Amino acid sequence: MFLISLTKPTSVQQEAVCRKGSSLGFNFSSAGSSLNAPPLPAAAEEEGWWNCDHERIKVGYGKKAYEATKNLLASWGQFQLPWAQVDSATPIKPGSNVCVTANVFGLWTAVPLQVVYKQEGCWQRDAEQEQQQHHKQQQGQHRQQETDIASNNRKRSWFGSRKQQRHGRQMSYAHACLHTHYLAGEERFKVEWDKTDDSVWYDIYTYSRPQHPLAFLGYPVVRVLQAQFRQQSMRAVARSAAQYTVDDSLDDSTRKRVENFEAGFVSTANGRGRV
Repeated sequence: MFLISLTKPTSVQQEAVCRKGSSLGFNFSSAGSSLNAPPLPAAAEEEGWWNCDHERIKVGYGKKAYEATKNLLASWGQFQLPWAQVDSATPIKPGSNVCVTANVFGLWTAVPLQVVYKQEGCWQRDAEQEQQQHHKQQQGQHRQQETDIASNNRKRSWFGSRKQQRHGRQMSYAHACLHTHYLAGEERFKVEWDKTDDSVWYDIYTYSRPQHPLAFLGYPVVRVLQAQFRQQSMRAVARSAAQYTVDDSLDDSTRKRVENFEAGFVSTANGRGRV
């Protein structure tokens, strides 16, 4: 049973939750299937139905934005929300236990997961295939619209008769649910630098389903909370990446002037500023 408490779980309680979950292993058999998703590999599809969610947001341009976002994900910056958190010191390496604490309706929960992979390297793919894959993800929501767009894409070529090859660099990792978690499934976090247009993207991919009776009963609420996390996480990462990129671009003299201005503003606000 996952932990439910009126107060935020202590580090000792979080360790106990992870220790129990880790001793029992994953609560599904296809851990690691998010590595090249979407789509999910056949092994995951054969295991049963999943709710798959995939969202991404552009967080900036160039190497500085990529490195800033990568560093943020390395310290679980996407999980430093007022109501959902992971200890920023949690190691990101296969086999590391992860405890997610969340406050919902005044109650705190603590659930165990484990990092299943971390990878970084170069990537390359056809832009046309990427577009078709994206449209396929929207199937069921905009079926007719997707058919029209796909038809238009087949008639259109990139740069005349040549296919455009998109390429870049990425870092990603995923954690999967252990036994005693109220859900089964996996969540992947990725930062991708597309060197074709120099854009940098933060990407979240999740496949999950209820595992505990309480999760089945409250699944509509769970789905709302999952969507809320994705949206708030993307805003937090985009905001932090932009702030870091701007700050890192300042020279020493400009940064000192900004710091002095902020110090003066704070002093004035406290009634201690000099006239």
